[in-house]
Amino acid sequence: MQNRIPYPVSSELPDTVRKRSVQKKSRIRKSPAEYLVTTAIAVTFLAIIASLFFYFRPFTLEDVLDTANNLTTYVARQASDLLERQAAIRQEWKNAWQQKRLAAKESGRTDKTVSIEGGAPTPLSSMSENSESVPYIDRSSDLGEVSGLHAEPVFLPQEDAVYSFMIDTALGPMLYYSQGDIRWKDYLYGGLDPISRYGCGPVCVAMVINSFGSSGVTPIDMAEWSAANNGYARHSGSYHSLIPDSISAFGLQVESVSDRSAENAAGLLRSGHILVALMGRGTLTQNGHFIVITQLYDNGNVSIADPANYVNCTKEWDLQQLMDELKDAYDSGGPLWAVSLPES
Repeated sequence: MQNRIPYPVSSELPDTVRKRSVQKKSRIRKSPAEYLVTTAIAVTFLAIIASLFFYFRPFTLEDVLDTANNLTTYVARQASDLLERQAAIRQEWKNAWQQKRLAAKESGRTDKTVSIEGGAPTPLSSMSENSESVPYIDRSSDLGEVSGLHAEPVFLPQEDAVYSFMIDTALGPMLYYSQGDIRWKDYLYGGLDPISRYGCGPVCVAMVINSFGSSGVTPIDMAEWSAANNGYARHSGSYHSLIPDSISAFGLQVESVSDRSAENAAGLLRSGHILVALMGRGTLTQNGHFIVITQLYDNGNVSIADPANYVNCTKEWDLQQLMDELKDAYDSGGPLWAVSLPES
């Protein structure tokens, strides 16, 4: 028969048992009454604060309406001021540019040029972009690297750089526009974002529409059109819908390209189409970047119009590599659209 060990009295409880007992008693002491008293104190304090507020600052429904009306008026005034400032800046740029052209013309200084790497200098006194004097871009046989094709702009070091070059395309000559052009690089797309960083969409469609559409337009014109027609994406550039919406609105045919193989893209270029492509997979930017694939060469390579990097327009590009780097975006027919002239 085993001897039973008597349970120790409370004075002989182990330390762990004694601590648990004390903690349990402590929890028992916190009765609901304590929580009720704490809540009552907090409510009383808030009531006193509210009473003082109403006493020293009467707060009525009329006050609420007045405040709302004042806020609405303030917001409307700020929006109106912003639009006026944008219009004033645009007019100031136009006036300054016209004065520069006029001064150069009157002085007869045809040596005042903006030198562009890879292309002929462009005299400031002969910047009529509808003139036959606009030079064609000088191309090389260098093959472009896709790692250099991204939305981070690469512009010339000159602060007064003006880009004016023609590019051969499957539709005919196209005037090149750059996001870094002095005429619009600082213009705020949507009133917030400079074209130099966020304007690849409006600049691309401006190139296409200005050369082949129903109206002569600039990147500023297309940035304004985009903002007015739900194409502007705040701090992100443009919604993909800008491409089909704007191009079709200005009289050109545009269709989504579902077969994004190099063979199909080459066939479209041969049959009188140019391709607007949204790049962004792999080594390219995650934000996406619009370019125009302009022409197919006999060796199977293509040329592009890159609004963010003029030098990319002077190189040849592997068509398969471009197709591999299209962004994974399938809304509004993206990431590839074929543009052609109207049937008539």
